[in-house]
Amino acid sequence: LAILCSRFIFHTSASSAGREVLRVSKDYELLEMVPHDTSSFTQGLTYYNEHIYEGTGLEHQSHIFQHDPSDSMTTLRRIPLAPANFFGEGIAYYYIWANDGGDNMRKEHRLIQLTWKNKRGFIYSLDDGGNPKKNDSQSENSSHLKVIREFDYDTVTGEGWGITFLPHTNEFYISDGSHFLSVWDAESLDLKRKIPVKFERKVMVDGELTSESLDVDYINELEFVDFETGGDGTTDRDSGEEGVCSNDDTECNDDTSSPHKQSMRILANVWYQDLIISIHPETGEVERVYDFRDLYPIEQRQKDGADVLNGISLTGAMNGGSEDGVELWITGKLWPNMYRVRLKQHAT
Repeated sequence: LAILCSRFIFHTSASSAGREVLRVSKDYELLEMVPHDTSSFTQGLTYYNEHIYEGTGLEHQSHIFQHDPSDSMTTLRRIPLAPANFFGEGIAYYYIWANDGGDNMRKEHRLIQLTWKNKRGFIYSLDDGGNPKKNDSQSENSSHLKVIREFDYDTVTGEGWGITFLPHTNEFYISDGSHFLSVWDAESLDLKRKIPVKFERKVMVDGELTSESLDVDYINELEFVDFETGGDGTTDRDSGEEGVCSNDDTECNDDTSSPHKQSMRILANVWYQDLIISIHPETGEVERVYDFRDLYPIEQRQKDGADVLNGISLTGAMNGGSEDGVELWITGKLWPNMYRVRLKQHAT
């Protein structure tokens, strides 16, 4: 996939007014750098209620972490994956609507986690808001990050890699190392369809310019974004509130037939590539490639004993439709830092 970096290089500027920029690269601006545990074999990041959640891998080392980005990514909770011999993979925040026993529906906040080859997934409760005291981060009384459901699943390769939630269609998109994204119903977890991810390039054939479609394999960590807002359409990720509405409230009824907005994309990193690709959620077409080779160069990683880029999450910052672009937290396996970046140029 080395062609991806050279094929999609765009040069557009994003407004930096009122925000400190540490470094400017051709595809992003570096806004912040915070410490990251170099023993964490990062498999996925996700954002909820002003916190970053991190899922890590390796047998007997897999955990879910809750970090506070307002305090240099201080770890507030550390939950081991059980059973311990399972290999943790991607995670995603999501919610469901549940009846409160009366005339109202309440929004239940959850986190879902995949495993690599175990074909078992886990769902955790996030319903207490996720704001522990720093000296009481392992409270036995908290329902936060308690496993409330386990489920079995299968994929094209039989493996779980990345996962992200699309609230407007009430679906999960799942990667498995192949060039397919599997789409699950967020409540039943049933497979609805598979989307091949393709990259089109122009080639000369017998003296004529034509298009060639290539499969994009090794799709890994996923993050759904709406470039128009800088978020993902989940309006109360920052509220930590119950989220109550009446049964006839249209906000409670995720319309699975709703078309994706033109500004909605799936961001993904590709295994062993220092890039993030922007995928159309319906067609699977790769429409943009963001080059991160200079974020933490591979030469320095080799010296440090760090591994590949793997970890993408929204930050909670909303751009309100401005030209500022989407903000992300990015890290990798065994990396010493997390990086807050702003992508240049919103999707079109």
